[in-house]
This record gives sequence, structure tokens and C-alpha cells, in this order.
Amino acid sequence: MRFISSMTWIKKGASKTPVRIKVNEDEMKKLFSEIDKPAADEEEDEENESEKEEDIEKINEKDSKEEEEDEDKKSDSENLDDDAKINKKYNLDDYDDEDDDIKLEQLNSLACFPTNALDDYLIKKDDGEDSDEEDIEIKPTDNLIVCGTVDEEDSSLNIYVYNEEEGNFYIHHDILLSSVPVCVEWLDFDPTNKNAAVNYLAVGTMNPWIEIWDLDLMDSLEPEFILGSTKKIKKKLKAELGKKPKVAGHTDAVLDLSYNHLNRNILASGSADKTIVLWDLENLKQATKIKNHKDKVQALQFHPIESFSLLSGSCDSTVALYDCRNPKTNKKIWKLESDIERVLWNKLDPNYFICSDDEGSLSLIDIRNDAPVATVKAHDSAVSGLSISSQVPGLLLSACEDEILKIWDIKNHSFDKIYEEKLKTGEVTCVKSSPDSGFVFSFAGITSNDPKVWDIRELKEIRERFYERMNIVEVEEEKNEDASGEKNPKRRERALKFKKFQMKQSENENKKFKTNKRKIKY
Repeated sequence: MRFISSMTWIKKGASKTPVRIKVNEDEMKKLFSEIDKPAADEEEDEENESEKEEDIEKINEKDSKEEEEDEDKKSDSENLDDDAKINKKYNLDDYDDEDDDIKLEQLNSLACFPTNALDDYLIKKDDGEDSDEEDIEIKPTDNLIVCGTVDEEDSSLNIYVYNEEEGNFYIHHDILLSSVPVCVEWLDFDPTNKNAAVNYLAVGTMNPWIEIWDLDLMDSLEPEFILGSTKKIKKKLKAELGKKPKVAGHTDAVLDLSYNHLNRNILASGSADKTIVLWDLENLKQATKIKNHKDKVQALQFHPIESFSLLSGSCDSTVALYDCRNPKTNKKIWKLESDIERVLWNKLDPNYFICSDDEGSLSLIDIRNDAPVATVKAHDSAVSGLSISSQVPGLLLSACEDEILKIWDIKNHSFDKIYEEKLKTGEVTCVKSSPDSGFVFSFAGITSNDPKVWDIRELKEIRERFYERMNIVEVEEEKNEDASGEKNPKRRERALKFKKFQMKQSENENKKFKTNKRKIKY
């Protein structure tokens, strides 16, 4: 089964056309030699368990062999005559001798050449490099959507290109992973050069460490950096110290990540080991470990304005807000009814945050109060998808395991349901808002091979409720001038089209509006 386990958007202009990595013959030999080596980096407790299992299997095999030998003695005498007839008919006794003269060196003629230039039988030697460069180009107007994907036993990062203006949406390239990508988070901090513009992705997996990949590289075989201690490091330390070492980072799967966009060298991670770790990206080491929750920490998010404030949600049914400068004493905790699935700051009203639980409830909490200001039973199962618009005030989307997507208006600090639809994605795993368009969202589920992108302005209910807020957003967009000092004509044209469309609807209030005769493109 193939499904998307995690997802994030990358804003326009943050990505550039990636460079393709070419691995030479020596590097490939080294890589395959490491793969062929026995798993010497397994931890000692795992080795002991496997040895015990092998001893039990040997005892069972010995008993079963004795039983099989007794049965074989009886069956051999019965099948002897039949085997002799078959051997004689097909000359099976001499079958192995027929291939003695075959030379495997002749298979070299079937090999593929690394480049067309080395193939003597090709007249046209062009490898099509110009065409490849055009295919992998990333434009300044492109968004990237990165999905952590699981396909049977294989795991990967699939990078998609989405261009709202041109209507393009396609997969660009992928990166193979060694474990299931549980969570992903984009960051733009380079430990080797803090002033460099980079396009990195932090990936939390079922392993207790965090991998940081460069998305501007194609065919990369390993991450740029790793946060935490891998099995090799742990075994080396154990050999040197003679006992199990105390290592930095987590000891179990990483369930969520949050990047501090204000203090760009800080990344937070929550784990199944019940802890939160703040990572110093400049030195690639643990800065602080927070031990507050009594169960798995599976939701994190830094405050959009206050750089030291961090929100966390746990399976112990609590949500906590920390001052990262002194998280042990400067914290506030809210006790809710069920295990927390997601936590989300309202970026356009930053005194409030929303959280969802595994029973289908949504809670809106004012950080100045000790109890939620509003709670609603939104779904019948765990709310695994929760996203708020990056630009439109009060626009909230929630989705759950039963494929139901609901759109809410929370501007008045209450949950007012605007729209509901059953998605065809299977159990919804994630819903994300575009950072550059307040009405564009992506979502994915257990049965969806690729993410779905939806501009919800096509819904009449959204246009009617958020019409004024849409105009406010568009007016603000028109204020942003380009380098030449001219306003964006496409923004102005889109706003004009929508106003004409609204006037047309009011004039034909009692008539059926035929969308196939008048298509409005936003």
C-alpha cells in the first residue's frame, strides 16, 4: 500500500533549479560494499535477542528434522521408481554439464553505457542535457509541496511543483529514505554559512534522530546533516566507555518538528520518548531537553510572533506553552478530555491557538485564559488534519480518519461550520495551507498516491462568507509593488473579475447560474 504520511509547502522563491549529483564508479563500489557488509552497527540488546531466537529455532529445527527423516524414508521408497523414469526421460543426470562451456563474459555486450558518447553503435551521441535542464527548472513563481511517502517497504520524499498562475502541478523528483517519514519541516538555515540562502528539509522518522536534506540536490544518497546519535555512534561510544552511553537527542521515534522562523538556528522536535528537544542548528547539537509530558509528544509549533514561545500537545491529554529561555518554570498547561492530535497557532490572531484530539473535538484556546473559549465535536474520529489559512482571517479546515473535510469560520472566537465534504483519499493524514495563497490547500490520505491541491474559492459558500475578507487580502496584495514600482496587473485583473462575477450573481439571483458559460479563473 502506498500513502502519504507527512506534508509541507515551500514558499515561492525559496527553491532554485536543483543540481543533479553524479556518482562515480569508485563511490558506487564503496556504497555497495557498505550495503553488503553485515549489520555490524546493531545494538547489543538486539543482537542478544536475535541470538536467543536462533537458539530456539535450532532446537525446533532439530526436532522437525528428525520427524521429517522418518517420513522421508517412507516416501523415498515410494517415489524412487517415478524419479528414475523422469530422470531418464529428460536426461536430468547430465543437465548441469550442458552449461559448462558458456562464458559469462559474453553478457558484457548487453551492458548499458553511462553516457551515449561511450556507445560505438550510436550515431547521435547527444544525451539530451539541454532537455533535462529545462525539465527540472524551478521558476520563482513555483511552490514546492514535499510529501513523505511510504510504498510497501520503501520510504521516500516526493517533491512536487505547483504553479497557481499557470495551473501546473507535477512531481519533480524524489529522495529515498531509510525509514518511514513521520514528520517534515522546511528550514533555511545552513550550519556552515548562516547567511547563505538554502532550501533544507528536516525529516523525523521512526528512528530517534533527525535527517536534514538539501532539496536543491537531485539523486542525493545521504542527508547533509544528522541531529542526534545514530546506531553507529552509540556503539562506538559504548565500546569506548564500556557501558551504555548517555547520548544527546531522543531515544525513540520523532513525531513532530517545528522550525523557529524568528530565531533561525533553532529547531524543536517532539518524540515518542515523551520529551521535547531544542536543537542548536549552528552547532548541530542539543541545546535543551524538556521533560514535561507523561506520554508521547506528537504536536509542536513555535509562536508566529514571540520567538521564545513554544506550544506542545501530548497523548497525556495536555497542551503546554513554554518560554524556551526557562521552560521548567515558565510554562502554562491546559488539561483537555482526550489525547492531542494537532496544535495550531492562529497567525492572524496570535493570542489564540486551536487543538484537535483523537475523539474528534476541536478546542479554541486563549492563552490568557485557563479554559478553552470554544469547543465543538467536529468529527466522529481522530482529527488528523488541521490547517488555518495563511492570509484569510478565521478560515480553518479540519479533516479526520473518516475522510470528512469541514471548513470553519472562527473569526468571532467560535466554531461556525461553513462547508462539509467527503474526500476520496481514504483516512486523511494531513491538510496544509499554501504560504502564498490564502484559499489554496493541499491534503492527502491513506489511499491517495499523490497530494490533492484545492482552491476553495470555487465554493459558493466560501465566496459568500469570505467575500469581504477576500477583497481585504487582494487590496493588501495590490499594495505590494514590484521592483519597477508598478502594481501587479494579474492581482488587479483577478479582483476585477471577481467583482464582476459577484454583480452577475446578484442580478440573476432567481435564475440558475451556468458556470460552463462563464468560467472565472482566480
